[in-house]
Amino acid sequence: MRELNLTANTEAQKRVKEYLEQNVSDILANKINNGIQIEKDGKVLTSKKTLDGFMTYATEEARKQAEKGARYACIDDSVVFGWAMHYFEEDSIEGTLYNEDGTEYSKPKPAPKTKKSTTPKPTPKKTEETKPTKPVEATPVETKPESQQISFLDFLNSL
Repeated sequence: MRELNLTANTEAQKRVKEYLEQNVSDILANKINNGIQIEKDGKVLTSKKTLDGFMTYATEEARKQAEKGARYACIDDSVVFGWAMHYFEEDSIEGTLYNEDGTEYSKPKPAPKTKKSTTPKPTPKKTEETKPTKPVEATPVETKPESQQISFLDFLNSL
């Protein structure tokens, strides 16, 4: 059995950790314990995955399995353990990112947006005088007695 550098905070996490310790290869144990090197935002970072991160991943996977409109899903342990192996093996799933000095990485803040000029735009000069338009009178709609509802076709016929 391999010792994994994972902290289990709940009974479910303890079961997943125990399964992993009994079933991971030496290569996967090394990835879990030491993380993997990735490049992001032009920096070399270490991605380390946790059981908390796995539980979030497993919750999303279970949601995908649930029937539409269902409030819960029942997932076999073997499926969850398979998700755990996939989560820790798959390099494209990022864990917590750390800088080379061991501090937690935070995404660089975007440059502040520059304010637009507050100078008012000049109003264009009128070259032609506009003529006032004659208001259009509304055509009265034929109404039906209160007991009948007007239909869409009645409305169209009145136009």
